[in-house]
Amino acid sequence: MTTYQKHWNAEIETLLSELNAPQSLEENIIDTLHNAKRTGIFPNQIINALRLGLSIKEGHQNMAFVASMQSGKSGTIYFLCNYVLPAIGLIREYESILFVTSMRDTDLYDQNCRVLQREYYDAATDQIKASKLKVMKMSDFFNHPNPHKVVNEFDVQLIVRDEDQYGCGEESSFQVAFFAELRRRIADIKLLAVSATPYDILDAQYNGDADVDVIVGVRPPEYYGISEMLGDGLIEDIPEDFKPLQSQRIEGETVYNVHPKVQVYVNFLNTFENGLGVIRESNTTRATELRRLLKEEYKQECKVILIGSNSVCDFSINEGIKEISDLILKRGQRVVLIIVQALTAGKDLGMLKEKVRFGIEPRDKQLANGAQGITGRFCGYHKNRDIKLMASLELLNHYAQFEQDWEIFADPEWRNNLYNANVRGLSTHTKFVKNQSQGVFTPIENIEFISYQELLTEDGRNKLQFIDDEAYYRLLSFFDPTFYNGQTKGTRFNQKGVTVRIASGYNQNSNRVYKNWQSNLESDFGSVFFKKNQYNYGLLISNFPKDDERNTMGETGVKIITSGEREWREQETLVQNNSMYSIDEVA
Repeated sequence: MTTYQKHWNAEIETLLSELNAPQSLEENIIDTLHNAKRTGIFPNQIINALRLGLSIKEGHQNMAFVASMQSGKSGTIYFLCNYVLPAIGLIREYESILFVTSMRDTDLYDQNCRVLQREYYDAATDQIKASKLKVMKMSDFFNHPNPHKVVNEFDVQLIVRDEDQYGCGEESSFQVAFFAELRRRIADIKLLAVSATPYDILDAQYNGDADVDVIVGVRPPEYYGISEMLGDGLIEDIPEDFKPLQSQRIEGETVYNVHPKVQVYVNFLNTFENGLGVIRESNTTRATELRRLLKEEYKQECKVILIGSNSVCDFSINEGIKEISDLILKRGQRVVLIIVQALTAGKDLGMLKEKVRFGIEPRDKQLANGAQGITGRFCGYHKNRDIKLMASLELLNHYAQFEQDWEIFADPEWRNNLYNANVRGLSTHTKFVKNQSQGVFTPIENIEFISYQELLTEDGRNKLQFIDDEAYYRLLSFFDPTFYNGQTKGTRFNQKGVTVRIASGYNQNSNRVYKNWQSNLESDFGSVFFKKNQYNYGLLISNFPKDDERNTMGETGVKIITSGEREWREQETLVQNNSMYSIDEVA
């Protein structure tokens, strides 16, 4: 027995004890593991399921299951719902669990139906039983009379959201169906979010917007993922501005050619007796042209197939994967597969992983889809190490760090480095916002507003003692129609230690006075006034009348902003979470 086998046996025993589980669950675990090649359930999935069961038993309403791509999340959910929860009394006969697919991919839906709704064998009673899981598309879950109808009809006790990073916006169908409707009526219904990249719910948990129990999936030694690929040096950094299909204008016409790197990778595929190479292009038009050029160049050496939803494609996504599998596994051919939107989160290539020779993934602007794309589809339990991959090394290195320690996503240095590598978000709904650049920062010590009417009084003049009388009367002149209706751009105030921005000096679409009007004590004085030299005061002057359409703030007067001493600050990158889990805009 290996050290790891001893570890998982001890972990399973501990979890069974903590769950106060009956003997029947232990019998089913032994039977499942004894027949693992038939059941498709392995020790890491058993441990994951027991940990999730413990979390549910402890009464958590929101849970996030974070596990590496293609590491066995579906098997975990299958064992949890059919064995663990019934055994510990949390799911009774005729009660069920709803598994909601967050993506519109029909093939992924069918895949989940096959895996999760299949019957299961109960070793304790020696019976074949119907699965407790019901798989449903998000669109069906949302449509009236759902979600209440399906929840009541199937007596649903738990809702599992697959690939949680998809469809979780503030106005998403799931937000409307679950948070706005279902949980309002059934307060104790539980939610389990499942993903390798559930950044939306993790960010909400980190910032206190949602109470979430995070369960991290076990990563067994046999698993081969992005961290291992990076460690083995299989991934080449994608060149700057890389496109598989290059173009240039010659004598008024656009001439296309295949990027030399693509040729290197296809040539590598052709050194094998059979195998698969995958290239992602940005749109169908470019993909079609790339297919034409590759067919011309390699027609004797490999097949080139384009799959997608457009009529110009060779196959639909669903049919294409099946066709490619037959060509490679049954007919021993070499295939270059060109995709646009296909092969994203959730898609399992199965046995084809052993035959993958190369992958080219240009996505590099979002962590979730960059990692979950082509590179993520090659992860799993296989022995294929003869692979060439081209993708964003910066992005994948950061994902690998997250894969090893999920809490790093809140680490300022990790976020800053991602942002500086032009990765603009963690997922569709969690965008990076640079709150503070590295460099000189001038804090703001005080902000005071003086209306135009008050400016004309003695009290108003006293609040401006830091300027002389000449400057004071010049300031008042800025509020005269002949001034603000004239050409005032570039007007100087000529008062030592004071810098100004005057509303009438900017165009209406980009008025720096009004853009900075809501600045506060956390703002950088230097950024508000675009000045890096030391000033004692800054004046934001809204010199248009309140009812003037150019006055977008509806205030006429002066904001006096007092600066502090300049200091050096490190970069700070925040996350703007627009998902249904968050109540704040930036965290």
